[in-house]
Amino acid sequence: MLNDNKILIKDSCIIFDLLDLGLMESFFLLGYEVYTTPQVISEITIENQLFEINKFISNRNLTIDSDGAIEIIQTLYLENPGLSYADCSVIELALRKNGVILSADKSLRKEANKRSLDVKGMLWLIKLLTEKSIISVQSALEKLNIYPQFNSRVPQREIKELCDYLKNN
Repeated sequence: MLNDNKILIKDSCIIFDLLDLGLMESFFLLGYEVYTTPQVISEITIENQLFEINKFISNRNLTIDSDGAIEIIQTLYLENPGLSYADCSVIELALRKNGVILSADKSLRKEANKRSLDVKGMLWLIKLLTEKSIISVQSALEKLNIYPQFNSRVPQREIKELCDYLKNN
């Protein structure tokens, strides 16, 4: 579990998953400082998703950090051909803020782990939302059931394990 003031840094895949599952508002009820980068926001090209995100930026739930060191982001990008420029901006931000990265992206998670950064994903968030009673277990199970419809790369075995855990606790 994270300290209450821990900084969470989101990449675009987590933003899309939270929006698709209708969990964005619930996520912000956790009370963490949440940051992303302009590069991540630029990956959001669907108008209604951008509209939703801008609401959270406007009410200061989500902070856009534009202070990234371009040289470091560039170096990360050149050293990691499997990462997007936005992914590299997330790693730079996490290093600078000593924050936890929220991502489901395998390449980003691998590089972040290599740099000893803490990385969490959607399943961790759903479990935490139930533990904090922000969403019900029934709601969590429904979200987990439909999650593969929105993201074809979700870990099926881990989803089943989390469903079993939630049903038995």
